[in-house]
Amino acid sequence: MVNTLKRIGSDKTFLVTFLLAVLSLMFGTVKVSDIDIKTVLALLSLIITVSIYENLNLLKHVADLIIEKCGTMRSMVFVILLFSFFGSMLFTNDVAILTLVPILFSIDQKIKIPKISIISLTTIYANLGSALTPIGNPQNLYLVSHYHLPLLKFFQMSLPIGCLSLISLVLCPFFFSKARIEQLKSEPLFLSKKVGIALGFTTIVVLISVLSLIPVGYAVGASLCCAFFVDKKVYAQIDYGIILTFVNFFIIVGAIGRFPMVHDFLTLTLLNRFAVFISSVGISQVISNVPAAVLLSKFTPQAFALYLGVTVGGLGTLIASLANLLALRQYHMISTDRSTGKFFLRFSLLNVLYLAAFIGIGLVILGLI
Repeated sequence: MVNTLKRIGSDKTFLVTFLLAVLSLMFGTVKVSDIDIKTVLALLSLIITVSIYENLNLLKHVADLIIEKCGTMRSMVFVILLFSFFGSMLFTNDVAILTLVPILFSIDQKIKIPKISIISLTTIYANLGSALTPIGNPQNLYLVSHYHLPLLKFFQMSLPIGCLSLISLVLCPFFFSKARIEQLKSEPLFLSKKVGIALGFTTIVVLISVLSLIPVGYAVGASLCCAFFVDKKVYAQIDYGIILTFVNFFIIVGAIGRFPMVHDFLTLTLLNRFAVFISSVGISQVISNVPAAVLLSKFTPQAFALYLGVTVGGLGTLIASLANLLALRQYHMISTDRSTGKFFLRFSLLNVLYLAAFIGIGLVILGLI
């Protein structure tokens, strides 16, 4: 418990949002209904399940197996980006980064790789890949809950930008060398049949709960029971800071949305889907795409334009997505060569380039659909 509290207390993102939430409660108007309990519980069950996967080293093992088959730098980059893109669909963009960044540093210790560029692209494609499923990132969970989106409707929204993102991913490795690399051997993984069945059942319950096919309480109960069965230490490994940060976002956005100037400005601005798209991209650069989704959803019925905007809005600045901040934190914690400043510059440059390209892509999609 003490270590968990220390970890939450050292989470700068949580501390900043907590301070803003306190100020919102003191000087703004906040209602209990501002906190979307269903979204919070769905996120909690998802994070518990992912923590179990991490505890069993399943995600790292899968990544190691894939990389083991690579023969060149170009193929390794391609596999890493594919794993980030598709892995984030099921295990969130945060988990993709938490899993792959340490692996990339491990590879760099054995064979020199352009790790800053690869980590930056890994984060970009974790953000883009996570946009394809309702469980890929927190804003999708919220939008599906808020707009009561059926699964088919959500995929109709996500597939166009998802397919174009995947095409850009396929082209990306051609900018890297074809030089051969040393083969890396993965360590064997041992998983009992009982643990496998429990984890499989829990994953199914969580997924169908997130899709609103069963009450979210079943997902929370199943994930908590599975954690107890697999290893009670999982409870201490869960990133509670993300859950609390999300609660803070709801409180902050609830207060901001009731400020007369903000309310009037957004009411007059969000008149059509193109305005919603551009506004959500821009606001995401300043307050991150999760709170941008929560804030703007209160002023527009344009679910598709908002979804597209906060997806593209996750690119760009360091605070445009919580995953971006996580990538920087991971790099700073693991790196020993004091190159965090260099990472920030390269990361920002690549993100701005992708942001510009995908704003154009988003406008084209809105115009065609």
